[in-house]
Amino acid sequence: MSLWSDGYVSDVEYLPGLYLEQTPGHLLLACLVNGIAPPACGDDFRYCELGCGQGVTAAVIAAANPRARVVAMDFNPAHIARARHAAADAGLTNVEFLELSFADLAGETAIGDFDMVSAHGVWSWIAHKDRLDIAAFLARAIRPGGLAAISYNAMPGWTAMIPLQRLLLEQARLGQGRSDQRVLQGLAFVRRMQEAGSGVLGDGALLDKLLAKGGKAPGEDRAVYLAHEYLNENWQPLYHADTARLLADAKLTYAGSATLTDNFSDLQLKPAQRALLAEVPAGPQRETMKDYLSSRPFRRDVFVRGARVLPDRERDRQLAGIGLALAVPRPEARLDLDVPAGKATLPEHHYRPILDALAERPHTLADLAGLPALRDLAGAPSMVEIAGILVGTGQALPLPWGLDVAPAPAARAYNRAAVEPVVHRHAATASLAAPGSGSGVTLTTLEALVYAALADGVPAENGALLAHLDGTLPPDALTGDGARPVDGPEDLRRRVAEGVAWCLTHRLPLWRRLGIL
Repeated sequence: MSLWSDGYVSDVEYLPGLYLEQTPGHLLLACLVNGIAPPACGDDFRYCELGCGQGVTAAVIAAANPRARVVAMDFNPAHIARARHAAADAGLTNVEFLELSFADLAGETAIGDFDMVSAHGVWSWIAHKDRLDIAAFLARAIRPGGLAAISYNAMPGWTAMIPLQRLLLEQARLGQGRSDQRVLQGLAFVRRMQEAGSGVLGDGALLDKLLAKGGKAPGEDRAVYLAHEYLNENWQPLYHADTARLLADAKLTYAGSATLTDNFSDLQLKPAQRALLAEVPAGPQRETMKDYLSSRPFRRDVFVRGARVLPDRERDRQLAGIGLALAVPRPEARLDLDVPAGKATLPEHHYRPILDALAERPHTLADLAGLPALRDLAGAPSMVEIAGILVGTGQALPLPWGLDVAPAPAARAYNRAAVEPVVHRHAATASLAAPGSGSGVTLTTLEALVYAALADGVPAENGALLAHLDGTLPPDALTGDGARPVDGPEDLRRRVAEGVAWCLTHRLPLWRRLGIL
């Protein structure tokens, strides 16, 4: 481990990725869902990301919001060099990438103030002194009424995992090679310890749960993710109460969760749990008690500097003009949800008309709540519920500044540059800017190749696209998580044809509505 990294994994770069919960429209919606006034900014906001990694989220936000100013920071020079190169290739001029440690940040006064500051994958992976430096920066840099979005591993949901992570860290220290190689060596030893009967480590299911946190990243990428997740020497899951008290010194008050479904107690807690929670005074202790009751292992907290509670009428007025766009094919929209409280089913007579309307085109929340099919229906969902549930389950994207999608040459240029690594086989996915939502979408390999072809002028027709892609798509492009291997050239051609047809039917309309294409 390098001395300059202060115990943080730095010998392998963090994986690129787009995190929608960090995007401005999502964060503004998180405030409104909780009845808190969001930052008083339009699409010319100032946004800062701490620990930006390779800079994908910051670049997408900048490309999708050309009137905004984005500043992103990371202490790893490889991350900053890569992010600057990508931004320059795409012609982005409203984003700045800075190589700064958190100690540097505490004394930095020249970068100005911000409406929103986010930090994903940072807070519980760094030393306490770094958290103090971040809190000092937030106290100085967030404008009155502005927000901070902080994600972290949460206690007590991580209790059972702590001995396992410590053993993995210590064993990996004895290994050879880079961090991604040593984490695999450590995992193999931990598995043997479990099989030998270590009661502390539990059974194999506990290790499987840890491995599952690697998400869908395949092969080498999965090892890189696990190294960054578990081999940082200052790794420490945190209680919400401790985070809230530390940020209180920066005049930041908890407003709600950027995991929007977490803001609905009916989905998170059973009736007896809700009754017990009602006995705890509102504040950090009550929010921490929720984690005790639901065993929530990860938090996406939104804090506001000078939180102002909105009257319901004003909250609804601000929600009314926000649009929603369906983010999944209509046949794949789901009403049955897996939630901490168990299974939840959205009433079909409420949500079928909403999903049908969104399948035709984006609508404002006022339009959706006022659909003729919902009038006079008992218990019809409010705008708060519609937005929180559909966006929170990833079935819709918020359009924070209405339905009009202005031409965005910067986003088109960025998106064409963003798919180049997929075209040249250097990456499996690409994250594109969506001006309509002010955020973005992530495309699979085939989707990215179809997008690149359309952006280059290939007609939006099955035959033309198949001819363009013929012989260029490697078989492993269709063997993602859970997919069966390709069985020869004919199977590859058939599956490519199915994928192209699916893109034209389900993805092209969304790309056009969001200004992606």
